[in-house]
Amino acid sequence: MLKMLKLKRFGIHLFLLLILIFHIYNIRNELFNNKVEESWYLNAQNKFSSMIKSNESLNVESIVFDPELYALAGWLYIHGVPPSEFNFEHPPLAKFFIGFSEVLFQSPTSMNALFSLATLIVIYLISIKLFGKTVFALIPVYMLSLEKLFISESRSSMLDIYSMFFISLSVLIFLYALKNPKLFPILSIIVGLGIACKWESGLIILAFITFFLLEKDWRKLSYFIASLPLAFLVYTSSYITYFLSGHNFFDFLALQLSIYKFHSSFPYQEGALKIWLLLLAGVIGPETRTTFVIDEESGKIIKVIVTKGLAITYSFNPLTWTVSIFAISICLLKTFKLIKEFRILPLWFLSFMIPMSSRLILEYHILNFMPSFILSISYVLKDGWVKGEENKTQKNIVLIAIAIYLIALMVWHYIRIPSFIAL
Repeated sequence: MLKMLKLKRFGIHLFLLLILIFHIYNIRNELFNNKVEESWYLNAQNKFSSMIKSNESLNVESIVFDPELYALAGWLYIHGVPPSEFNFEHPPLAKFFIGFSEVLFQSPTSMNALFSLATLIVIYLISIKLFGKTVFALIPVYMLSLEKLFISESRSSMLDIYSMFFISLSVLIFLYALKNPKLFPILSIIVGLGIACKWESGLIILAFITFFLLEKDWRKLSYFIASLPLAFLVYTSSYITYFLSGHNFFDFLALQLSIYKFHSSFPYQEGALKIWLLLLAGVIGPETRTTFVIDEESGKIIKVIVTKGLAITYSFNPLTWTVSIFAISICLLKTFKLIKEFRILPLWFLSFMIPMSSRLILEYHILNFMPSFILSISYVLKDGWVKGEENKTQKNIVLIAIAIYLIALMVWHYIRIPSFIAL
């Protein structure tokens, strides 16, 4: 019996290793080969400066896209430029990680790739905590490794892979802290690290507080709230170069107010419920595209075609994104019947979805709560398997259904969907 158990665990670890190797293969260029010279940062800085100063209409060649912007910010921060002087709109920690990547690996994307790998391991540890050391603990890791959005963020110098990692890690520590309240200070430190990457990471605090309210566990709730000043201390510490450049605490508060004003200046009413369109159908929104037909000989525009339609996100996955609503709903309906650890999944999902339903959202914001619905889908699969064990025929049907679903996820990974649907 012991020998069989060891063999089973060896098989699980082997499959985990294969999943991680598959992910490394997908991000290999950004992990090992995406090296840039120092001149690239100087050119990007000049490009950004000319874009800001120019009063002319922008073209594609003159635009500095977010990955370039954050790569440049990381390079500047690591060379002593205070966060207030360049790209102040987001906290600096994630950009410091990008800067460390540029110094250590001569690449702005290597650290993103490493953090994505660490995120998969954290999701596996959460799965073990929720499902035990079974095959079902591998399913969320497998699913996440196939998500196009996750892979894309792992390949670029964007900020969201860092907040996703710290949010997931905070959930893992939270599950352990339920039995060991001494871990609450560590939990708050990790939450602070997430907020120091992007403000929205702090929404996970709502899930933790709601969890304790549902449990009516006032003692642990008070311990957790009492530890939260540590999160603020960690967040403040991420601005160390800002303070070293001569700024005081009141300047720091004024900078935070500037960040708030910047984000509150967006027309949130235009983004109301957009997150639901993204999740259910992958729809970014209405879009008008203009196509210019140019004569090859004269080089003149001979025809202009204006097309209206819907923009679709390249990373949309109906097998997880759309199904997530069903899975989360099941977990939510069972929230008073489930083993209490499972309650964190719908609370994690809702703590982000509810606030994000009233603001302008882009597809990469989904990463913040993506593990919650992937884990919920895995819970539904395991629940179906457990119920099917009572009947051999039903068990075989469930097994076939799970196998087909997992194969379909792999197939969808290689399917490209249109980025625009004309109406």
